[in-house]
Amino acid sequence: MADENAEEAPPAKGGSGKKMMILGLAGVLLLGGGGGAAWFFMGGGHEEDTNAGGHDEHAKADEHSAEPGPVMELEPFLLNLADRDELRFLKVSIKLELDRPEETTDYQAKVPAIRDALLVLLSSKESQLLRTVNGKRRIREEIMARVNTLMSKGKVANVYFTDFIIQ
Repeated sequence: MADENAEEAPPAKGGSGKKMMILGLAGVLLLGGGGGAAWFFMGGGHEEDTNAGGHDEHAKADEHSAEPGPVMELEPFLLNLADRDELRFLKVSIKLELDRPEETTDYQAKVPAIRDALLVLLSSKESQLLRTVNGKRRIREEIMARVNTLMSKGKVANVYFTDFIIQ
């Protein structure tokens, strides 16, 4: 019996060494795969894609960052939304970036008309639309278009939401 136990012990040790080697290799592969996935999702390979077809996007970003226009702040809006099933409110603070610094006087003269147009626009929207990122982007574009129709000289280059609460 002692001889049998002695013979069984060395193969068991060798088998656990193989297991450790396989587990170690699997761990290394898992870490490598996780690192590769993190690199991919964090934008590691994204530079080639933007260079291939994104020259216009970089040019627009450089335009805005080079010389930002004056940013004019509107008083916060508190209004009812157009939801039919229940009463919903929107509190939003908006800042408008103008394309030219000299157009601030034109903007100041138009503030009452701008506020009126934005009150009508925002109160016609439902909360479900405004809760999504795409909905916010769409309303930002609508605000820019609506305000630009009211401006006689300069134009709005960008719209910023500094406060956006739906209740």
